[in-house]
Amino acid sequence: MKNNESVLHLKDKINPRDMIKSIKHASPFVRTEVIFQDECGVELDRYENQTVLGGAITVLEKCWGITSTLVIDTINNIMGIANTGVAVDPKDVVVCLFGVGTGGSGDAIGTVKDVKFYEREVFDMVPLRFTDPINLTTEELTKYWFKSVQPDGRIAYYMKKFEIPPIIKVLWKDAQGDEDGSEVENGVHNTNRTEPIETFVEMVLKITKKDIREWFEETGNIELARFNSIGLFTGALGTLADSTQDYKNVKMIAKLNIGNEMLEYAKELTIIYRIYTS
Repeated sequence: MKNNESVLHLKDKINPRDMIKSIKHASPFVRTEVIFQDECGVELDRYENQTVLGGAITVLEKCWGITSTLVIDTINNIMGIANTGVAVDPKDVVVCLFGVGTGGSGDAIGTVKDVKFYEREVFDMVPLRFTDPINLTTEELTKYWFKSVQPDGRIAYYMKKFEIPPIIKVLWKDAQGDEDGSEVENGVHNTNRTEPIETFVEMVLKITKKDIREWFEETGNIELARFNSIGLFTGALGTLADSTQDYKNVKMIAKLNIGNEMLEYAKELTIIYRIYTS
């Protein structure tokens, strides 16, 4: 053995803090996956996002039926939107909305900002729609929320519901590459299969050709139409002091920052958002 070689003996002690330094901030979930597709369903990019403190606390409160002494402020209070009227029942609060912003990256390549675990909002949030309510269809009026009424009567809708209700998927890991495996069926406890099983909740987020662009058109900067940050939010529909409805107790549970997704030319994006528990 050379003199400059070192040996780890069984009696040597390892400082747990030295191990923690190399580990990404703990998450209540195994991993996440965010898949961007164009309007033809062709995959464009695939990312892993960051669960934030508000999401971690929400999971613990929901699973154990208790309340944390650390309180994360709601987006309602932070932005001054939908913060009047009777409070909603915490049991009705679920993950149901998403919103976007322009504070996740600079203009240059390689300037995407890391998401900090303690962050509670999407920075430089941009309305998904900015229009008079009469310009929205009946279906659209059920999708766009977190409304800020402007002096001229138009409304900035900062959040949007998922395209379809979230789905829990339980799959065998028996596929190649990024393909989904086969579905696990009832009676799996009697199976002889040896492949691992993965479980996740899947949400479908839709960016239409009208989304986001209206705001940049209003400000005279359509050539800068873009987003580079996307957040998932909890909330529950409630009644405001003026008898209208909107989402209350809105908190961010996860956030993804990416390079600028330019929208100068109208296009449609589908975002498959998955949160894995195994």
